[in-house]
Amino acid sequence: MVISFADGAHNTPDYRFTDESETALGAFLVGDVQTAGDWLLDMLAWAEDVRAGRSLEEDWSGNSWVAEVRPDGLHLFDTLSDDWEGHYALADAIEVMLRYWAFLADHSSSGWKQRELTKWEEKHARPHPLRSAL
Repeated sequence: MVISFADGAHNTPDYRFTDESETALGAFLVGDVQTAGDWLLDMLAWAEDVRAGRSLEEDWSGNSWVAEVRPDGLHLFDTLSDDWEGHYALADAIEVMLRYWAFLADHSSSGWKQRELTKWEEKHARPHPLRSAL
């Protein structure tokens, strides 16, 4: 997948894509996850837990997107538009979410990554399953 993140209007994250099929994932991340490190860490953990077989399925509902994480992939459905959805292999979705994590970290205050990761791990009483990649 070739999707990247950049500063958008009003200094908020935006995404760029080379294939129309990538738009749902980009819109989901910048629109619903936004700059919330804990939500992004949740999505990454759920995707990795399902991929590794530690969980059968996870789901999340935000402002306009529903995300379903299943062994066959990350499935996104826009609740405001009947025909906007996206389906991604878990490995591809994780790769893009890790790039979004890096983008947010680069645009946040010093120590943001560690603070968000520590807060997530304390809340869930376990190491993040993708800790080494974060």
